[in-house]
Amino acid sequence: MIPKKPALFLMIGLALFMALLFSVASSSRIQNTAAQASNSLVLDVVSARTEPNAPGGPVLQGDPVTEYQYLINVDNTGDPLQPRLPSCDPSDPQYPENCDWPSLREVPGAAPIFTQGNQDDFNGVLGSDIPIPDGKYLVSVLADGYKVGGAHFTVPLSGPVTVPVHPNPLPAATMRIKVFEDISSVNGQFDAPAEHGLAGFRAVINDTAGELSADVFGNPLCTTYDANNNPTGQTDCLVSDANGDIVIPNLGPLRYDVLVIPPDGTDWVETTTLEGSPSWDTWLQEGGTGLDNEFVVAGEPFPWTIFGFVRPTDLLNDPGVTGGVSGRLVSASVYLPQQGALPYYGDIWNGFNGSKVTGVIDNGWVALSDLQNGDTAVYIGKANADGTYQIDNVPDGSYLFTWWDENLHYILDWIQVTVTNGEMYDMGTPFLTGWFTKVDGYVFNDLNKNGKQDPGEPGLSNYLVVLRDRDNSEIDRMSIAAVTGPDGYYVFEKAYPMSSWMVLEAYNDRFYTTGITYQVENQVDPNTGQPQATTIMGNGVDVGLLPILGQSAKLDWGVHPYAADENGGIVGSVFYDTTRNELDPRYQAAEPWAPGIPDLTMNLYDTVPCGTNAGTLCDPTNTYELAADGSYAKGQLLNTTTTETWEQPTDCVARDANGVPLPWGAPNQEVLPTDPTGKRCIEAPLMGTQIQSGFATLDGNWGFGDGCFGPGGAIAEGVCANGSALTTLPGAHDYLVEVAIPNDTFGRPMYQVVREEDINVFGGDQYIPAVPPPACAGALHTVDVAGVGVDGPNATVNPSFAEAGGSPYEGQDKPLCDVKLVSLANGKSIAPTFTLFTNVPIPGKWKGYIIDDLSISTDPKSIN
Repeated sequence: MIPKKPALFLMIGLALFMALLFSVASSSRIQNTAAQASNSLVLDVVSARTEPNAPGGPVLQGDPVTEYQYLINVDNTGDPLQPRLPSCDPSDPQYPENCDWPSLREVPGAAPIFTQGNQDDFNGVLGSDIPIPDGKYLVSVLADGYKVGGAHFTVPLSGPVTVPVHPNPLPAATMRIKVFEDISSVNGQFDAPAEHGLAGFRAVINDTAGELSADVFGNPLCTTYDANNNPTGQTDCLVSDANGDIVIPNLGPLRYDVLVIPPDGTDWVETTTLEGSPSWDTWLQEGGTGLDNEFVVAGEPFPWTIFGFVRPTDLLNDPGVTGGVSGRLVSASVYLPQQGALPYYGDIWNGFNGSKVTGVIDNGWVALSDLQNGDTAVYIGKANADGTYQIDNVPDGSYLFTWWDENLHYILDWIQVTVTNGEMYDMGTPFLTGWFTKVDGYVFNDLNKNGKQDPGEPGLSNYLVVLRDRDNSEIDRMSIAAVTGPDGYYVFEKAYPMSSWMVLEAYNDRFYTTGITYQVENQVDPNTGQPQATTIMGNGVDVGLLPILGQSAKLDWGVHPYAADENGGIVGSVFYDTTRNELDPRYQAAEPWAPGIPDLTMNLYDTVPCGTNAGTLCDPTNTYELAADGSYAKGQLLNTTTTETWEQPTDCVARDANGVPLPWGAPNQEVLPTDPTGKRCIEAPLMGTQIQSGFATLDGNWGFGDGCFGPGGAIAEGVCANGSALTTLPGAHDYLVEVAIPNDTFGRPMYQVVREEDINVFGGDQYIPAVPPPACAGALHTVDVAGVGVDGPNATVNPSFAEAGGSPYEGQDKPLCDVKLVSLANGKSIAPTFTLFTNVPIPGKWKGYIIDDLSISTDPKSIN
């Protein structure tokens, strides 16, 4: 049996906005000019359930919700129902360009906003001639007293779209954990009734921000409550009982990272893993029971979250028995198609070729379970650091031999062995294949600027390398970031094997990239069979990575320091701000889960020195002029650009385990394009781990390295009014950078820039960095949180913030942060960040791949 493998998830955002069970609004309409019913959106927002304790009084299932805010996004995930022929077949010369299957198309990181507003829009505010073009959409709804909800819909429509939203209070969830001794047999799974629970093991619960200490009501974990939800005491529910059970009540919906720690002073070793870690990802929804949706034991529901442990055991103590088992544990990668290389030695991929030995397992464990006596372990012990092991005094008979690594980075495996005639059974080299993609390399000072680390070129320490998704958010599990050591070496031991393109980023404001040199594990010279690296020249900081389970890649970054008289320009990102915690938006941090926003116009202006125009006001330092609205006066437009959109890499060469390019295009071998030149790299395991042959674009990123300083300034990106060439931006100079917020179809802003009034997370310390970020320089507005002090006509309704005391800047005039005053110094670059949001949070995207553990496709055209 292969251990359970769930779909792979990508979370964008916090629990506050997860599990979007989308639905939308109350007998509301948007119509087109021809008043065609098929293009008129009718929204019915209703209560999803009966709730007698709703904040505004009892509500019944189906009751209309008449006041709400909504957001409509274009659904750009693709069409899985598009016919295979002609566009989704390699026989099409343009394949896969015209195939809209989600598995083959270029799925963007962001979904465009179509429009947003509130219930009044459907009561005449927008008029009666509002077209909704044909297409797929997702409408999200946020109503006071209800959980965010929404619904997918397709235009033309055949009837109303109903959005059921769940009223507060929502039921809390319960987490259940089973801790057991994994000895009958040793297999990383719970085998009832032979295996028993373990007492005294302690659970540690982590969420996105770190270790969890409070329940959903804000009280310490394990707090007990009476029938009126009043705290009555506390238990030690984090410690397993005599049955090995841990039950933690009153948790909110989220993906939790759960660890179980053995009692102090014991020698227990963990055997279970969900996906290559000692921790167990646990997804809880409101009212969740903590029980697995599928797995049962003796016909009864069983906890989703399990932890099996063993400890060193040797019951083979008869010195007169001469038989034994020996061998060496090695790591191996598996490639598709599984042909033309070594057969996999182990149960998981038993019977298949396509394997490649990559090293030894230096922290392995081995176990023998006696199949004649209850399948129970008679030996459990560590292998040697060189991967070798020898189990002595093994009587003749059949055994289950199990092997795994202590860090659980590889997939535990087992195989039956038989000892006969008192002989030592030499197993050879059993394989372990990894859960993850290992990525490592060096960041070095490229003295000769050739993109390769030559002898004498030193590595650079403390250089940060980050793994991002295509939407510019950081991956939220396993290896997220790495910092180089003294020799410039960095390693991602556990890059998550999404089988979809991700991005490695190495940025430092003191250095620029000269080039990269990369080599995936099966990239060899076809003539000699020797490893063959590829060098790409250029100064990008983002490189695409297609990570495949169990395979590896190396990527070296050549960089060079800026000279004293040069700079790296102004580069930065625009992020969507789901969680807003900083009281002063100048210091607003982009959280790791924040995605970038593509397709926004960024403008670079010169500043206007104080005194340039008579009668104008200047800033408090008397350095620059101010405009009438209190913003810094904009001088000449020097350049303009658009925030990046992620683009899928092209020209990938798929290779087998030996590095031989796959002969796609041959008869019955037509999964990949016949010629990869200019074709998108298909995201599938058969492609193997890939590094992009170039540099990546990433949602929300932008940069200015030059500008138009002659008469008339810039009239378009990179185009000067007087026809002259652009000039490199001089350092020791101040500039104004603006993010231009676009309007939707109906002339309304798609986003809002984060202000002092927009805090939606409370508590925590406030910090000011040693080098403050660029100052906000937009128009002045009066900070006004409704319910705090005297409210003006434009007070921001933010009840939770008002209840927490509101902003310390209440009543003060503060600049908006859609424009920033950026000081560019020589010897470095500078990277200002802009943060925008919407009243209704944008939906996340859920992606993964489907694995059939029970059957194998025999269709050579199937990516499975």
